[in-house]
Formats: sequence, structure tokens, C-alpha cells
Amino acid sequence: MSEHDCNPNAREAKETLGLSRRNFFAGVALAASTLGLSTIATSAQAASKKYKVCATKDIKVGGGSIFTISAAGGRQVLITQPKAGVFRAFNPACTHEGYRIGSISGTNIICKKHGATFDTSTGRATRAPASIPLQKYTLTVENKNIFITLSS
Repeated sequence: MSEHDCNPNAREAKETLGLSRRNFFAGVALAASTLGLSTIATSAQAASKKYKVCATKDIKVGGGSIFTISAAGGRQVLITQPKAGVFRAFNPACTHEGYRIGSISGTNIICKKHGATFDTSTGRATRAPASIPLQKYTLTVENKNIFITLSS
């Protein structure tokens, strides 16, 4: 697995896990639109922003890469391609203790610190010590480019 880092001096640090304001407002937008509260939904969706991450050719089938999105305050995202043409986006922080994911082997995303594994397609925890799935991001492919949506 390769890492594309816009900040060459980036340190490997524990990622802060938990509910961010962006995720909260994205959830509020979904709930509000489901209930027909379009004004609230529009405001909550405004708290989300779409970022171009990479080209589809940058992710090998059966592999993945971690990218740093400078425009999103240096947030990192793990993009996988478990099957040809199928792309997934996750927070690359292990849900066990927040250490960054280290590699991909077959259908497993592997935490380098304690060996927890996650499914490359769903983010589901498949081996302890992690039991919580990786946080997913909304991913879209447009003109052979991969975009993710992050909430404020």
C-alpha cells in the first residue's frame, strides 16, 4: 500500500476518533430530508464539502492508498478498490486505539500497531483487537477522478 502525502513532514500520530461536526451535520441533513424538513436539510448539507482525492488509476484492484487532503485541514482518507471499478473510502485510523492503518493484504486492511484487520469493501472489523468498523466516507467517481464528501 502506498501513501500519498501532501505534507512531507506529516507525522504518524493517533487519529482522533469519534463523531465530528461534519458527520453530525451530514446525519442531520439525511434525517431532516427524510422527514421533509428541507430548510434544515439544506443547512446541514452546506456543512459538507466534496474534495478531489485522486484519479481512479491511482488505486490498484485489490489494493488501496492513504491520501492527505490539504484543503480539508490535512485529513487523511484510505481509498480501496476491492473489485475492478468498485471504490471505497475510509478513515485510516484503526478503531481499536486510533493508530494509522499500515497495509492491505488480500481483502484485509491491517493495523500495523496491534494487527487488527478490516474488510476492504465494507470496513467491518474482521480480527481483534478492533471490534468497531472503520468510519466510511461518501465516495463518488466523476470523469475517472475520485471525490469524497467530508462534513464540517
